[in-house]
Amino acid sequence: MYFNIDCSNHMKNSNNKNLICKGINSAFALLESNRFNIINIYVLIGGRADKENRLKDLKNKYSVSHLNKDQYYRKFSEGRTQGIVVEFSGKLFENILPDFNDVSDVCFLALDQIEDPQNFGQIIRTADCAGVDGIIFPQHNSAPITQTVLQVSQGAFVNMPLYQLTNLSQGINELKDNGFWIIGLENSIDSKLWHEVDYSGKTVIVVGSEGRGIRQKTMNNCDFKATIPMRGKTSSLNVSAAVSAILFERQRQLNKE
Repeated sequence: MYFNIDCSNHMKNSNNKNLICKGINSAFALLESNRFNIINIYVLIGGRADKENRLKDLKNKYSVSHLNKDQYYRKFSEGRTQGIVVEFSGKLFENILPDFNDVSDVCFLALDQIEDPQNFGQIIRTADCAGVDGIIFPQHNSAPITQTVLQVSQGAFVNMPLYQLTNLSQGINELKDNGFWIIGLENSIDSKLWHEVDYSGKTVIVVGSEGRGIRQKTMNNCDFKATIPMRGKTSSLNVSAAVSAILFERQRQLNKE
């Protein structure tokens, strides 16, 4: 079964327009993936990336422009690039969730109102490290997949399946109807401690923004709530840190089985 989900014009454009990827880890993950159309590779002469043996292996496959300092920094004056920038195009996300009926252990991470691109990028990186099978995010009230998101993910966007849904709560409900347990990360009196929740099987872990949390409509679809209690004076973790705690607790449980 596939869930048919429409995409807004804004996000359709971001799935097709030329994009920029900066930094050694992100750039080489992109170049070695064979998933995207590589338009050009810009390399700073004498920079860190210029000394990478991996670059030499790719010169016969892709167009590489070597720029001196004046040329390079005139073109890429903002942000850290580590001496390499890749211009590319291709689909960064899908609009239809795949069929997981025949899979016993699968985990999605659902992001409800995560609007900070730094958090979004870090969550993609963490999810890939923790073996998550995909990230779901809504069409509206979500950080778009920007250059910042790509760079912060350190190339994990290449490996992590991303799904943009028109209606997040409806998509989660569809997954629930197809045998997924829905776990919401929420500080409330009826929440279980994060390490007491069973993350095995087909699960969707839902996280909300630090300021607003998970929307009530989305929370209504959750079978369980998990919380990470704070012991100090700070009231909450950064959402990307909370995601890391939850996902690696899941890994700990799976490794025990």
